[in-house]
Amino acid sequence: MNAAVLATSRHWGDDYRQGESLARHTTFRVGGRADLFHAPRTIEGLIGAIELCRGLRLRHVVVGGGSNVLFSDRGFRGVVISTTAIRGVLDHPHGFEVCAGEPLASLVDRAEKQGVRSLSFLAGIPGTVGGAVAMNAGIRDRSIGDMVCSALVLTPGGLVREVSSKECRFGYRGSGIRQDGLIVLTATLGVDGPAYDRDGVIERKRATQPLSFPSAGCVFKNPDGGSAGELIDRSGLKGMRMGQAQISEKHANFIVNLGGATSAEICKLIDIVRQKVYNTFHVGLDLEIEVIDG
Repeated sequence: MNAAVLATSRHWGDDYRQGESLARHTTFRVGGRADLFHAPRTIEGLIGAIELCRGLRLRHVVVGGGSNVLFSDRGFRGVVISTTAIRGVLDHPHGFEVCAGEPLASLVDRAEKQGVRSLSFLAGIPGTVGGAVAMNAGIRDRSIGDMVCSALVLTPGGLVREVSSKECRFGYRGSGIRQDGLIVLTATLGVDGPAYDRDGVIERKRATQPLSFPSAGCVFKNPDGGSAGELIDRSGLKGMRMGQAQISEKHANFIVNLGGATSAEICKLIDIVRQKVYNTFHVGLDLEIEVIDG
């Protein structure tokens, strides 16, 4: 335990836990323990927590639903701040104003109850709105960035400001928000666009993705004009195991936890994939997930 971090516990109110297992907070279901895990319940509490860590120079990281994150087996020496308790969807002239910690699934529920199906392409994607906006999550032909009108963010300098969709600089599985170290507080989403069949979207995922095992979704970004999963498959790596971690037999761009996998096993498979794909096709694969060292 980091004594400097634990000495600040009096500042966190009731929403903190010492030595929290990070495996409980990631869809991979792996990761060691955090010195301190804090889940503020309001945007003001989130801002205050980040400002406290910055002011005291405490190592910290902000996470959402943990659907795109791989923590070390050593855990995290510092403060892990979760947005998952900061939820809410409000009607907005453009569509909806959504808090960072709102699960994508409940956003789709709310939209469909109001007859809006243009957001239903987000069905079946785990995680929260804040994380989805930062990484521009989506499907092959549609991403959440296509729906973002603006976002309220916290800057590394501690300022709260509104950024337009253009300023977010959305790209394939990335954004200027992520590149600039901004923290999404809320996002305003429009509702214009094609309607999607929620059940159809989920059924296609079930048919092509290993949803019965813990994973972090696609591990690698698709290279320009290609498919990471296809390259991994053609490299002969589909189904390869390292301990309890496996390159999925159903979709080669997924690494799944068969039960009791470690972060080290997953990282080893990541290294093997990158080396084999590069040696075979001279293509470098970039990570879509975020690996956070202990």
